Amino acid sequence: MTIPPNAIPQKPVLIIHFHEIALKRGNQAYFENILKRNIAQRLRDIPGARVRHMRNRLVVRGLRREDAATVMARLQKVFGIVNISVGAEVDAEMEAMKAAAQALVQSLIFESFAVRPKRAEKRYPFTSQDIGREVGSAVWEVSHARVDLTNPELEVFVEVVQGRAYLFAGKVPGPGGLPVSSSGRGVALFSVGFDAPVAAWRMMKRGLSLHLVHFHGQPQTDDASVRKARALAKVLAEWHGRIKLTLIAFSQAQEIISVACPERYRTILYRRMMMRVANKLAWKHRARALVTGESLGQVASQTLPNMAAIEDAAAFPVLRPLIAFDKQEIIAEAQHIGTHDISILPHDEACILFQPRRVETAAKIEDVRAAEEALDIPWMLDQLMKDAETEVIYPDWWVDDVDNR
Repeated sequence: MTIPPNAIPQKPVLIIHFHEIALKRGNQAYFENILKRNIAQRLRDIPGARVRHMRNRLVVRGLRREDAATVMARLQKVFGIVNISVGAEVDAEMEAMKAAAQALVQSLIFESFAVRPKRAEKRYPFTSQDIGREVGSAVWEVSHARVDLTNPELEVFVEVVQGRAYLFAGKVPGPGGLPVSSSGRGVALFSVGFDAPVAAWRMMKRGLSLHLVHFHGQPQTDDASVRKARALAKVLAEWHGRIKLTLIAFSQAQEIISVACPERYRTILYRRMMMRVANKLAWKHRARALVTGESLGQVASQTLPNMAAIEDAAAFPVLRPLIAFDKQEIIAEAQHIGTHDISILPHDEACILFQPRRVETAAKIEDVRAAEEALDIPWMLDQLMKDAETEVIYPDWWVDDVDNR
């Protein structure tokens, strides 16, 4: 159920629920603290906003009513949050809860309702049934709507926690998952079609903080793919927080490979070189995994033998969150996260340059290694890294030099 716009109190609080984090037992505090930090970062420019722990939930206090919609929209892109509610906070006393419930619903129009009470502790002089009965009677007094516990038009939630009661109508879903940076760091090989941005988003949702690396064909191509990479990184930054993007001019390496190595291995050798560049960035930025947008069987380089031959050049685990996705599933997710309309724009891929007429689909690792013997790989890597350009992409909500709340 969505939150009715006129169900926002004059002095609203946000009640933030999580699920997977609450299953971490001895490590729950670690994940909660990272989630709290990620939320606080998004609220730095909101006057008075404060984030506090409150027993298996987080509460945002100090909001102005006019800021509630902005804050809700931002928090819907915070990984780790299952749902968010905006409501009122009062003392955990029956009369205060009844009055707050009446204030919450008095401007709403509804024909049926249900009260959903929950107590975090059992030490109060009333039960959940008492709350449901008393608060329900108070709501009926101002609405005369019927009670429907099965399929109500309006749900009034009452949560009693640590001496305080939180009342709200409706919940807005969050993205779930784990807070960004709670699972460590990774380097994502970031092409600008549909796949790589969706793969990056999925790994962010699993708590990975990412460094993006994009390989472009300049000066052999125009700057379309670089512009797309920046635009896609900007979309992901709204979910991730500020994010680093490294741009690698790859055409010289491709030209060398195309001249020195067998044609049928070209695409595999291009991708092995990309893996080596990603290795360098991972060591430099203390990452412990590489991320790709590969999907099994989608193109010739993504057969099992070829993926094994490419991964042979990786110094870290290669994570492939889209390995079992088909193209339509990937496109649907791109639409959901906001990258689709950028990814669909035309551009020249780096790997299209010097593209072979025939691609090996069942490469053997030993044959691929033998094909690479003609290359001065350390020199090529030095050249690629020497010309690398790294920039920081900021989300619209980013504010520097303000103390965390």
